[in-house]
Amino acid sequence: MKMNRQWMLRGVVALGLMGGVVAEGKIDAVWQFKDGLKGSGSKAEMTFRGDTEDKVVFYKSEHDLGLSMPFGDDGGMVRFPKFGGDGGFGVDLKNGGRDVKAYTMVWDLFRPATSWKSGMALYQTDVSNESDAEFFISNKNGIGVSGKYDGHLPEKNGEIAWSRVVMTRSGGGEMKKYIDGVLVGVQDAKGERWDIKDGKFLILSDDSGEVSGGLLGSFGFSDRVLSEKEVKGLGYVHADGAGVGGIGLSGNPADVSDGSFTVVVIGDTQNYSSGRPKIFNSVTQWVADNAKKRNIIFAIQDGDIVNSGNDKKQWDVSRGAMDRLNGVVPYAVVRGNHDMGSEYDLKGRFGKGSPYSKQKTLKGFYRVPGKPEWDMRNTYHVFKGNGQKFLVLTVDISAGDGVVDWANKVIKKHQDHRVILDTHAYMFDGGERFNCQIEKHSGISFDAIRGYLVGHKESQYNGVNYGGQDGESLWHKLVSKHGNIMMFIAGHQFENFDKFRYHLDRGVKGNKVYELLVDPQAVSNGGNGWIRLLEFDKDGKTIHVKTYSPWLKQWDTTYDVYYDIELSPIKK
Repeated sequence: MKMNRQWMLRGVVALGLMGGVVAEGKIDAVWQFKDGLKGSGSKAEMTFRGDTEDKVVFYKSEHDLGLSMPFGDDGGMVRFPKFGGDGGFGVDLKNGGRDVKAYTMVWDLFRPATSWKSGMALYQTDVSNESDAEFFISNKNGIGVSGKYDGHLPEKNGEIAWSRVVMTRSGGGEMKKYIDGVLVGVQDAKGERWDIKDGKFLILSDDSGEVSGGLLGSFGFSDRVLSEKEVKGLGYVHADGAGVGGIGLSGNPADVSDGSFTVVVIGDTQNYSSGRPKIFNSVTQWVADNAKKRNIIFAIQDGDIVNSGNDKKQWDVSRGAMDRLNGVVPYAVVRGNHDMGSEYDLKGRFGKGSPYSKQKTLKGFYRVPGKPEWDMRNTYHVFKGNGQKFLVLTVDISAGDGVVDWANKVIKKHQDHRVILDTHAYMFDGGERFNCQIEKHSGISFDAIRGYLVGHKESQYNGVNYGGQDGESLWHKLVSKHGNIMMFIAGHQFENFDKFRYHLDRGVKGNKVYELLVDPQAVSNGGNGWIRLLEFDKDGKTIHVKTYSPWLKQWDTTYDVYYDIELSPIKK
């Protein structure tokens, strides 16, 4: 069946915020904070108020902070504290001092856990800041002013995300409020209070200092009212700035693109092995049953196969479930921290002599000195799809530098293969890699910063704790070095906590590397059987990423688990 896939209204605001062809006299400006307060798209200027310059930190890339942005890579941002009445930023539209009554403002915001229950003033028309601001995030996380707050911004685990807040005010005094492209409320904004006088206003400023700390990824302004259709086209936050729309896909994910093939990714199965074997069996049986229909040619499991590495019954469950793939769909598995114990390396599990070790796709392994029983902990597999060669390489959670050296040699010998790496603990649930290094501005580790931002301790798990690799060091020692690495699959963290799609980075040769977290264990029933399908299009470069639950018999089409990615050519 041919899939009818269309991007929804992407870029319709090109006539506004990002320059383009606009009516004479219109002001359109975007700030991305890669280079301080330098803006683009107009002559408009942004300046510091009071001692704000000494209190904020600019990041040219989200990687410098350890907080991934959705829909893109290398988005700049500014981190700001709770401001007093003299804090924030001033904006001068440089429009000849003309008053502006009809306008649109866009904020791409991330509010850390410490700010979830605090108010935040978003803009103020009184440049002397001697009165209340004109638009707020309330302490109950709605948006608006004067007691009328609508919508809901993230404020608990399971919702952690960047938010795109859009406010329009018409010349007649109607205010429309949007969150992530969705109209959440309309209210009265009549009167001079909301007029931008002399082309100047403030953002993140309030007379009483009602501005909690956070991150601003981008700010955009247009002196016209964007239509509801245009704001819908902006959608979610995009790393490329307030004028670029982060939009999900439409279409039926059950349809299969003509001439495509699929690689299935199965996240942490520990809860299935320890108490829900029927779910585990439903997953692998569906993969086997649909191998021909969907042209499934390989499967990847990303660790924590069981919940207790010494529990024989759990290993019996996992082995029985994975056996459903034997002779039908070849697969790769990797050891997670919960798999550490007495069972993984046995012949009746996933060690030497096991069905796993006898797959035709398995072409090699790392031989740990003096430990031949550990041979199946780090393996590599090769297969072909639509004429392209692929290599899947697994990295054990306790892999030392010897494994990294081996992996570098294997990949170098397969330079004409597209490479997918598979390890258990590599990245946060928000997309950024684990990083034990100290961030210079705060004096604490990137891992600890991440925990502060999202407010849950899981963010501080790291493969180093198990004798293995730090995610960031593994990137520099291995992943970034090779121009044929296209993807990294990891588990360990709960994917439903942060609504990000993937972390995109580039190797030293310029190749795109997509880092995907697949671990549904924190949802109902220990994961509800959700799996990720990587559907490789016949064009040789597009992957349609889909999410399905054989247990629930449902597809998930939310933006963070249903999207397309485009591979770059192999860089030799």
